Amino acid sequence: MIEKLNKICETKEEFDLTKYNTYRLNSISKCVVFPSNIDELKEVLNVVKDYKHMILGNGSNVILPPYYDGVIIKLDKFNGCELHDDYVYAECGYMINKLSMDLVEKGYSGLEWANGIPGTIGGCVYNNAGAYNSSISEILISATIYDGKEIIELNNEEMNFSYRDSILKHNKNLILLSCKLKIVSADKEELKQIVNDRTQKRLQTQDLSHPSCGSVFRNPEGVAAGKLIDDLGLKGLNINGAMVSKIHANFIINDDNATQEDIVNLINKIKKDVKDTYDIDLVLEQEIIE
Repeated sequence: MIEKLNKICETKEEFDLTKYNTYRLNSISKCVVFPSNIDELKEVLNVVKDYKHMILGNGSNVILPPYYDGVIIKLDKFNGCELHDDYVYAECGYMINKLSMDLVEKGYSGLEWANGIPGTIGGCVYNNAGAYNSSISEILISATIYDGKEIIELNNEEMNFSYRDSILKHNKNLILLSCKLKIVSADKEELKQIVNDRTQKRLQTQDLSHPSCGSVFRNPEGVAAGKLIDDLGLKGLNINGAMVSKIHANFIINDDNATQEDIVNLINKIKKDVKDTYDIDLVLEQEIIE
């Protein structure tokens, strides 16, 4: 299999993924491929269809295992971007925080809420990422997707968006290639001020000095998950280096060489305590990769 992949595109064996996940978990993949266009991607998928494989974006919402015995497909080279009058076209590998600042600098509103999100466009659409009561589903016009057979275009309604969810999560054969996002002209200085204000607030309220994947749990209806966890006195709870942030209770940080097992054990402890006390089932926002 790996010999075939080598003939298609850049391929690396026993690849260190530590820098490719924002928890900075020590993780090795049996094989990682970097297709540079749709034709190479199609060939890769044809080779790996009977093997364990997955698409990995910036690794900002995943909990990786020490060893992934399969093929990881990185679409970093799908990073084109085109600005139009009322929309921006962006490919799946483009970083959303970079696109956010690109638009602010050019005086366009639509993505200023995404300035602090360290994910790719593909990952953000997949997860329907959001912040400050905004989400990517509110501005997505259409998505270009490879469904394993052909390239199709889905409109916003067909993406089946809901809170931190999309059709892509429920059909792993669908791979986002690019999308069109709605933007509007706005005052550049006002946008910069909004971004600066939010950056300062983030620095005060979120733990940005340690590796993490941001919010761990979805907010239950009517209450913040962080408040439930904080009220239980769980800030600072540490399992072998996986720790509930002392700054934001809905953040788990890698404080000292934590593993996937350590983070998952801490997640389960939090879920049990919240369930026992409040009879609320917290829903994990991050994805555990086996």
